[in-house]
Amino acid sequence: MMARGETLLVAVSGGVDSVCLLEVLYRLAPTLKIRLALAHLDHGLRGEESRQDARFVVDIAHAKGLPLVCESADVRGYAEEHKIGLEEAGRSLRQAFLERTANQVGAARIAVGHTRDDRAETVLLHLVRGAGTAGLIGIRPVTLPYVRPLIEVSRAEIVAFAQNEGLSWREDSSNDDLRFSRNRIRREVIPALERINPKAAEALARTAELLLESETALEFLLDAPWAAVCASEGAGRVELRRQVLRTFPPIVQGLLVRRGLSRAAGSLVGIEKRHVDALRELATSPATHGAISLPDLSARAQQDELVISTDVPTAETGYEFPLRLGRTELPQLGLLLDLHLENWDGGEAARSREDVQTEVADADRIAFPLRLRSRQPGDRFAPLGMRGTKKLSDFLLDERVPFFCRDSLPLVCDDEKIVWVVGVRLSDQVRLSDSTRRVLVLHAQEMP
Repeated sequence: MMARGETLLVAVSGGVDSVCLLEVLYRLAPTLKIRLALAHLDHGLRGEESRQDARFVVDIAHAKGLPLVCESADVRGYAEEHKIGLEEAGRSLRQAFLERTANQVGAARIAVGHTRDDRAETVLLHLVRGAGTAGLIGIRPVTLPYVRPLIEVSRAEIVAFAQNEGLSWREDSSNDDLRFSRNRIRREVIPALERINPKAAEALARTAELLLESETALEFLLDAPWAAVCASEGAGRVELRRQVLRTFPPIVQGLLVRRGLSRAAGSLVGIEKRHVDALRELATSPATHGAISLPDLSARAQQDELVISTDVPTAETGYEFPLRLGRTELPQLGLLLDLHLENWDGGEAARSREDVQTEVADADRIAFPLRLRSRQPGDRFAPLGMRGTKKLSDFLLDERVPFFCRDSLPLVCDDEKIVWVVGVRLSDQVRLSDSTRRVLVLHAQEMP
């Protein structure tokens, strides 16, 4: 958790866990040959009580002769601005503060006071949210730059130590607020489990440790498939080989794309099983092109590559290109379009075509000029064989067009309507009839 000669930043809230953590590290510092610096963040949620906590930590730092960085934050305002809960807002601001402070004081690691009880509570929180193996590990002993020296110590042992050593600490009144999920776990669920097994918290923490061992082994075994599948990886970007990925069983495919998500984003925060499943479906789909959006990430399939990136397109991102008669190459989409007019004679042009990439439309029902674009909110379409229009989104759903392809699916449009959902269906509004005199033959193909 720490190396000789390093500076260790200790997060001190003033509660019994952090006070004991500081006391233990303070006593061990000469033996471990480490330097200590303290950090305290006032969340601004408890008014005068939290200000007293800050003063309490200042007094501890002065008494021990240790440097302290103390700041305050508007957690409530941050939560409202980002439309998240107070717990998540506090965690986000606290993490940013601690990592910024560690850089400021030259600390390689940050020590926090999580205990075995915290780990057990986190396991239960993740369990009821439907977490996988990684989530059920709960709080890991080391997730650099964070280290948790007390992770194998119970809260009861910590309180007993503090009382025996005559230490003082602050009680956080918000720990009794049952509006917070963790407090309900701590005050209601854990006691109920302890009536079944008095050592329930210890058993949960042991389960988390066993899962950590299994996860570590799984990561090791995944290294060889990863080396074959991963074409490149860097800051905020991972590229996978789709053809190689398809050679593995579906469950291994899921593990590999999950690792790709983690490597690209730096963590799996906000990523759920449905996201992993959608990405695996995109990666192994026979379609040569497609894209999906994920929490703070985007994924794009193009030919044999799958690119996962933190470069997320904005909501306004789309495309639109003018179309002229003849061949139009669209390398951005990997698409080549060939449009030409023919006189209607009821023969070759009117023949039923098996190639879904070719359609024939009544040219006199088209309001030229044409353009190729992606779908837009409010789009409606009149599928061939249907009178009237329907929402394009409903049509694509009915046709079972994979959702990850829908935003990138090319649409040939005139000045009034969608003429052709490329590769899917022609519009009924441009169908051939007995009055047809000229036809527009539309052909699409992937660029080599």
